[in-house]
Amino acid sequence: MFTVEEIKAELGIDYDDASVEKRLERYIKISEEWLDGAIENCDKNDERAKQLALLVIETLFDRNIGTTSKENATLEKLKKDFLMQLQWETKSGNV
Repeated sequence: MFTVEEIKAELGIDYDDASVEKRLERYIKISEEWLDGAIENCDKNDERAKQLALLVIETLFDRNIGTTSKENATLEKLKKDFLMQLQWETKSGNV
């Protein structure tokens, strides 16, 4: 779905660090497994699925950076909306 270099660009990481890259590889794997578990036969080329994966990766990477409760609520709603849409489309065969 994503390469480490794509994620580094998305997160604004402009330096090479083996430990950061290893963490990002793990976060990419976690996000893909999360999608597989949440959505049967998920189309990982769907832009909403990609955005969900990015949100998971960003959340894991930035979990030590504080966000406001309003930002958290907005992100949670967005994740739930994307997830519900993808689940519905998969079950109804509209993928």
